[in-house]
Amino acid sequence: MTPTLIKSSSDLVTSHDATRNGFLAQALRKTKKAAPYVAQAHRLLDKLKEISTPGDLIGLDDIRDELVTAAGFSDKAAGYFSNDELEDSLLTILKAIETESGKKWREEILYRFLLTRGDSLGGAMRNITGAIAQVKFTQSILVALKTKAVKHQIKTSPGNPDKVQRIVWSDRVCFFDKTPTFIGKNIDVILLKGPSISNDALSAKENYLACGEIKGGIDPAGADEHWKTAGSALQRIRQRFSENPPKIFFAGAAIEESMAKEIFAHLKSGQLAHAANLTVPEQLSGLADWLVSL
Repeated sequence: MTPTLIKSSSDLVTSHDATRNGFLAQALRKTKKAAPYVAQAHRLLDKLKEISTPGDLIGLDDIRDELVTAAGFSDKAAGYFSNDELEDSLLTILKAIETESGKKWREEILYRFLLTRGDSLGGAMRNITGAIAQVKFTQSILVALKTKAVKHQIKTSPGNPDKVQRIVWSDRVCFFDKTPTFIGKNIDVILLKGPSISNDALSAKENYLACGEIKGGIDPAGADEHWKTAGSALQRIRQRFSENPPKIFFAGAAIEESMAKEIFAHLKSGQLAHAANLTVPEQLSGLADWLVSL
């Protein structure tokens, strides 16, 4: 059986308006997220104008992080160097930049800083997109619980109050972003039966009621890849259960026509118990209501 609101594959396809609005929202978030990087770039340029040679930059603590970035070292890579090792490497790279760029070495350092930071921004935006999708999904579950007047408790991440780790109601526990040992890979959403809220409960296969993947990317060009990744994850879950497998569901923001046909076929065959387009509020609400009713 297919969900009530999904009568054909076309009901799952992301509309042009939803795609456009999604890209606009991403652009606005990126503009806000980029502001600190732009401020760093201005500070770096002002300092570079005061310096005669790249060697004079070594030891300037106020722009050290920016110089390390311009040299191409990620925060992770820089952590493998001692302070002296990093400064020696930094001097070598800065002199190489001067040799290649001549009098325009200042501009070259600035451009390289922006290039590396731009890559970091892209990674941050991908994380934000996933986080927003989870927030959207968890909010729909909370609305469903409140509508049904079901008492519930929420556990959020200590370092990020917007990230929900689990929702508990009645004798149900809904975990987010967990890696059960017998599966070995992260699962976006896991619904368990039973009162236990410990991670040990994730090891008991008989507790599993439903598992799902949530993909929040809005770019149509990446839709098929997201679906393939989710499909592999969902198939892995099915293979780990020899009997009484959990119900499997999928929700995505970017769903193209060919992808929608596959999802709809999986719904009809029973490979998927439920699905929803994240840009269609009614479908998302329907998915949440279904999950809460299990």
